[in-house]
Parts: sequence; C-alpha cells; structure tokens
Amino acid sequence: MRVRVEELPEAGRAIHFHETEAWFSSRIEDDREISLASPVDVDLELIPEAEHIKLSGHLHATVRVACSRCLGDLVLELDEAIPQIFLQPLSPDTEDEIDLRPQDLDTTFFDGETVDVDLIVAEQIFLALPQRPLCRPDCRGLCSECGADLNRESCECEKKEIGSAFDALQAVKIEQ
Repeated sequence: MRVRVEELPEAGRAIHFHETEAWFSSRIEDDREISLASPVDVDLELIPEAEHIKLSGHLHATVRVACSRCLGDLVLELDEAIPQIFLQPLSPDTEDEIDLRPQDLDTTFFDGETVDVDLIVAEQIFLALPQRPLCRPDCRGLCSECGADLNRESCECEKKEIGSAFDALQAVKIEQ
C-alpha cells in the first residue's frame, strides 16, 4: 500500500490492515526461510509534520521460521511497535557522508511523494526476528557427519577430535 503524502490530512491518517501469507511472500525474495503462520495485523498512523512524515503504530504477526541448529519448524509470535520518521529526499549538494546518531535509526528517506507502508511493515517483521532462532534453548542441532537430528536420535558416527588451527605451529622451530 502506497500512501500519497499530498493526500494526508493535517490531523493524520489511521491505517489498519490485515494481510495474509500471499501478501508477505510477494514482498520477500526467498519464502522458504520465513512464512506467516497467521495473518499479520497492523495499526498505523501517518502524521504530516513540518519537515517530515511521522509513522507510528503496531504490528502483530505469527511467523514460521527454521531453527538455526536443527532446521525444524519454529513458530514465533511478533508483537512490535513501529516507529518511523520519513524525511524528504536530500538535495544533490548534500555532503556524501552523514554521521548517524542513535535517534536516526528509525529515520528513513522517501521519494517526497509516497510512503510505501507495505515495505515498512515487511522490514519490521524481519527486524523483529532473532538472529539465530532456536526451537528450544538446549537444541542439539544436526550431526555434522550424517545429518541426524540429535534432538530425536543419537548417531553412530565416529567422533573425530578436531585440533586447534594453531596446532601446526608446534612444528615450527624458531632459531635465535
């Protein structure tokens, strides 16, 4: 959904949408790693201010991702605030590098005409995901030799002791 800035009333505009897996999968490149387990509910408010557009709101979604150790299904509940400030495009004579401050992390530039709400919501879903999702804290993962799920079965692979990469340095003789 694209919102035209010139059509925003001074008091702002409230937006509510309820989107399905089809909406989400059309906004991501590879839908094998993440999918919606239930529709996403989003409540937003877009308010035009002097030099920018302020977006605030909330999203609730249930997503299905793969455990980073055993690759099993993991369902996560996301309940996230969405703070965003949209700034007008920079003028061409602006310095190439601008130092970012912590308060700038919720700031983005837009084309000056429209705000792509769908893109912001999809980004917020990805940002809410843990870096390494685990099905449980003590997940044992997969055997590196045979691929067995060590949470469900034990494997009969011979465990090779892996030495340090620095073990080869023991053979080096330094003459003084």
